[in-house]
Amino acid sequence: MKRLLTFTYLVLCTTFLCAQLTFLSRSTPEQEGLLSADMLAFLDTVMTQKDTDVHGLMVLRNGKVIAEKYNEPWAAQYGHTLYSCSKTFTGVAVGLAIEDSLLTLDTRLVDILPDMMPDSIAPGIDSITVEDLLTMTPGFPVDTQMRTVQNEWVKAYCSQVLASPPGTLFAYDSIDSYLLSAMVQRVYGRTILQLLRERIFTPLGITQVYWEESPEGISCGGWGLYMQLESMAKFGQLLLQKGNWEGQQLIAQEWIEQMMQPYAGKPGSDTRYGYHIWIMPYPGMVRCDGAYGQYIIVIPDRQMVVAMTQCMRGTGALEFQSVWNLSRKAQNRVMPVKSKDQLLLTYKVYSLPHPQGEKRSRKHFLLPVKLKLAANSLGWKQVELSYNPQSTRAYPILDMAVTTQKNETYTLQCGFRHWMTSEIKGLPLNFRPFRGNFRHLPFPYYASGSYAWANDNTLVTSIQYVNWLSAAELRLLFDNQGQVTLKLKGGQTNKYLSIKASLVR
Repeated sequence: MKRLLTFTYLVLCTTFLCAQLTFLSRSTPEQEGLLSADMLAFLDTVMTQKDTDVHGLMVLRNGKVIAEKYNEPWAAQYGHTLYSCSKTFTGVAVGLAIEDSLLTLDTRLVDILPDMMPDSIAPGIDSITVEDLLTMTPGFPVDTQMRTVQNEWVKAYCSQVLASPPGTLFAYDSIDSYLLSAMVQRVYGRTILQLLRERIFTPLGITQVYWEESPEGISCGGWGLYMQLESMAKFGQLLLQKGNWEGQQLIAQEWIEQMMQPYAGKPGSDTRYGYHIWIMPYPGMVRCDGAYGQYIIVIPDRQMVVAMTQCMRGTGALEFQSVWNLSRKAQNRVMPVKSKDQLLLTYKVYSLPHPQGEKRSRKHFLLPVKLKLAANSLGWKQVELSYNPQSTRAYPILDMAVTTQKNETYTLQCGFRHWMTSEIKGLPLNFRPFRGNFRHLPFPYYASGSYAWANDNTLVTSIQYVNWLSAAELRLLFDNQGQVTLKLKGGQTNKYLSIKASLVR
């Protein structure tokens, strides 16, 4: 009963928070040619896989949502950073510029951004075209560090000597997408976020969307887009429908078809690259792909779209194979209904694992406690731990009062075997240290926490930053001499970082 009430509460919250959104139609697997039993088996495989924290998964068939699940504490109302999944949106923006006769595939980078070039450029840079950038073949040596130390990204990147002639060698690099974003912004006089908001997002009913900007005031293009799972699914459906949405051609059909042709790729790989979209080895299957497993998978001949957000430490091979296997089961007819299977699918609840252990340490003197931390990557200066006075015996709540190095304070709450969500100040853990480009992002951030005492001297907390991507496990080890060590493990790694702490008397 409690789970049902929680589910109802989340639905109401989602409806309230997202009241301005236009939602996709809902249906059942059987009505759209699949069996609930097959869908449930697919979800059980994907949602609970090892070394991956799946945050949300949505399956569309015939333009309707037939499955939507979130691993608690993630939920529909939370947006998500898309990493390189953003690139396909940039590819669509380029298509709009070509459709509007503002760019062509042969337009040269130097002709659009002459004032952003260095005083002298190496041979070959003056021949880099829009198509070279779309196919990741401009010839630049891949440099993932430049954007962390430079403020003039276009000039810095074009100051390099080319590693290969333009159009000859595939080298996947997000800065290629950034250069396209800069070109589109120059010809329109507004960012690609503003362009897509007007031409794509508004017609699709997508309102909660952000795009990280560079120090130059340009949407990052290759990463930094942020939106909700259902918005990702809508974009996938737009690609499946070749740019048409409710009878309106938002992007030329010819451009979508061009994007989905294989142009480049790593030698020996069975996955090819189109115009900022991956062509998969499964016939007719393409995907938008972001780091740590942000996917929009489109299978036009099966009228299916699968959107996923997660923090993955694997390759995605299991997920791709599972999506393909599910799509092969789809029929072009209504399937027989087994009410038991439909009910199981409807009410199945998934949750990320809680820390295992006890509600309290038998050494009751341990809490409350105030800790002063040595310098650390968290940016935390002090942590005070105590049990919330609103706790009950069934649901104790741990308060983690944090003071940052900037003297910001907030309380991060953790529930015992349940998730508590708090607003935090500052950036989530593992936020990349790029300079000056934290604009147009979804402040404030929220963190959901859960805790348990692994033993009398070890407190374990799990933190999920539920409107970003990162996660953290914090272990506080109290020794018998009154010393404390905080061990931190980020969601993208299995390595622990140790932070020394001293008790504040």
